[in-house]
Amino acid sequence: MSADAGTITGHAGAVDRFWGLLTESEHGVLGTTGIERDYTAGSVVCREGEITGHVIVVRRGLLRVTATTSGGTEKVLAVRGAGDIVGERSAVDGLPRSATVQALGAVRALVLSASAFASLCQRYPRIAWAVLTVVVARQRDTDRQRVQISGTATQRVAAVLIDVALQRGIADQGAVALSQEELAGIAGTSRESLVRVLRALREEGIISTGRRKIEIHRVSRLYDFTN
Repeated sequence: MSADAGTITGHAGAVDRFWGLLTESEHGVLGTTGIERDYTAGSVVCREGEITGHVIVVRRGLLRVTATTSGGTEKVLAVRGAGDIVGERSAVDGLPRSATVQALGAVRALVLSASAFASLCQRYPRIAWAVLTVVVARQRDTDRQRVQISGTATQRVAAVLIDVALQRGIADQGAVALSQEELAGIAGTSRESLVRVLRALREEGIISTGRRKIEIHRVSRLYDFTN
């Protein structure tokens, strides 16, 4: 869905993905500037700590974003899908990558060099504003997640499912491709606690679970569990 030519807006409760904030003509500019690239499942798109500046716009598939904690364990920070932009911060500040980005399955992405990305943002203010809109939304998500760290396992899991549903554009029901390991990592809870929470949500008829998939039947009911 493209935005109107003069404005950039988000849908209720969430900000549209980067691609959805732009017009068709801006899609064309990005397409002619970048290079389409395919990644196989498990491919590392960029690695935490490396100094690279390319920007990725996901066209198809899912990317997992992880970082290493001070204790040496891997923590899942986010899952990015079609329309999302990845790697924009390193392209702007030139600092090492803050996270590792890996393909969860077959992924097609539009790859732009840091210089080409900077040039586009300078020449097309709406593209720069779309990037800023996404960055601000993600910072708000990070701030909310910090607050959620002190909550119960149920509150944290419900909050993560709400966030993922909003990111995927799910109004009140739909499936999200997320394994239980990834969900536990994002929510910062143990696998045992996660199993208990998912069982309770299933019994309430709010979700059902499958292999690397969680079907959300009523997003609105998840808010009751975050209080």
